[in-house]
Amino acid sequence: MATPILIVLLLFFIIVYFISRSKHSRTKKIEKIRDAWGKLKNQEPDFPLIEAYAVRNKKECFHELSDQTVYDLDFYELFPFIDRTVSKTGEQFLFDKLKKPSNDIHTLNELDKHVSFFAENKPIREEISLTLSDLDSKSAYYIPTLLEEKFIDKPNWFSILKVDSILVLLMLLMSPVYPVLLIWLIPLFAVNLFFHFRNKNNTFRFVKSFPQLNLLINVSKKILGQKIPSSVSQTDISESIVSLKSFQKKFGILNFGQSKGDELSQIFWVITELVKALFLLEVHTFYSLTEEIKNKQKQIDTIFQFVGYTDTCISIASLREGIKVYCKPTFIDNNKKLNAKNVYHPLVTGCVANSIDIQSKSILITGSNMSGKTTFLRTIAINTLFAQTIFTCFAEAFYIPILKIYSSVRIDDNLLEGKSYYFEEVNVMYNLVKQVETGFQNLFILDEVFKGTNTIERMASGKAILSYLNKGGNIVLAATHDIELSDMLKEEYNLYHFSETIQHNELSFDYEIKTGQLTTRNAIKILELSNYPKEIIEEANKLTTDLTGL
Repeated sequence: MATPILIVLLLFFIIVYFISRSKHSRTKKIEKIRDAWGKLKNQEPDFPLIEAYAVRNKKECFHELSDQTVYDLDFYELFPFIDRTVSKTGEQFLFDKLKKPSNDIHTLNELDKHVSFFAENKPIREEISLTLSDLDSKSAYYIPTLLEEKFIDKPNWFSILKVDSILVLLMLLMSPVYPVLLIWLIPLFAVNLFFHFRNKNNTFRFVKSFPQLNLLINVSKKILGQKIPSSVSQTDISESIVSLKSFQKKFGILNFGQSKGDELSQIFWVITELVKALFLLEVHTFYSLTEEIKNKQKQIDTIFQFVGYTDTCISIASLREGIKVYCKPTFIDNNKKLNAKNVYHPLVTGCVANSIDIQSKSILITGSNMSGKTTFLRTIAINTLFAQTIFTCFAEAFYIPILKIYSSVRIDDNLLEGKSYYFEEVNVMYNLVKQVETGFQNLFILDEVFKGTNTIERMASGKAILSYLNKGGNIVLAATHDIELSDMLKEEYNLYHFSETIQHNELSFDYEIKTGQLTTRNAIKILELSNYPKEIIEEANKLTTDLTGL
């Protein structure tokens, strides 16, 4: 009698131990999620993998940032600041979303409601974040590879393998009557072993994506059970999960018998591999799986978007929690208007906030280097981007129409292609010029138009380009060192400037935008402060007087 009681007690303590261990693990994960709330991630982004979904997501959209604008806005520095996602799926979805500003105000308002839901419902948010953490493995980055247009197809000789498997089964069934068949089975088994391990080259390609898709389906099931708001239809999600049940069953066969490293599981793995090889189970299952995935990419994308969108909403709520000043944008009619109150750049430590009110005319900004012109241009552009993607702006108020964003801020010589700086400028600017006649309202951000050519042609071309881009409802923010452009464009552009002061032989900037044209010239004074020879300073001052009459 004592032995059964001891066995029962032993089993009881084992069960209690594993339950306790599971609860402890869950508690640690929840604490980690709480600690991360409102904070930056402590990890370096792996952009080639993060971009995997954006590269494959070819669905039509209102606008996608050009490579030039991504470069100009320091997008790859901005993303880690914005990203507070838990899962790799959410990270990939957010990256794609940030590159594609929307013109659907209703959808943006819905996004804001969903973000607020997670901000206000901490228990649900934490439970879902815990579920999302199952997709935090680097392998989860490979799920979008299953959405590729060109997918692996069955080889032409695949039908022969079906006959092979049937033949093996028949030989085994008839071997009790005809034992000699077992001898004939040996060469056939050797052939099947060859095909089995040859197929491993194909399965290795999916060794990360298949298990992670299985996890994605399970995660989407759990999140769906929470009955949370989403941009993806609950019906579509449910139908997609049901449709992918067959994938999970087949994946179970493909994954069955995987070795966990200990001796017992390795022995079991050898046995299962031999059985799989004999009947070519893994080969048949693999091609059946790939065929199913090829036919169900829409359903995979649906649950990917559902999970990614959910994580993105929580990420935006966390971002808002972690910043002191932010606002939700107000979208106005498609007029030549843009109003920003105390807008700032989130990556600039101690950034001076500025306000701007654009009414009917575009903006031309003058000022010296380092005075804040380019940062201000980027500030307006990235806040316009965030308004139309995550419905969050780094300002006290931000009023804009729906805009497409184009820029020419940072241009490099392309020495490998033999292009000069000026030709690079010409190519970039041409892409902007093409947008004027598309019928959409655009935001153009430009820093020093055609600075790669001589002064006279630079100002003539610059004036013509800026007048052309300013057509219709387009809003142009341009910075220049050429004060002469101010007079040439005063009927079309309102003038603003940034300035510096020199006191006690020290240069200082207030980084505040001011109305009107810049009237001071401090470039030669800065040379003097930098201990240039007196002879250079005197000649420069004399030439300035001769050229300007001042």
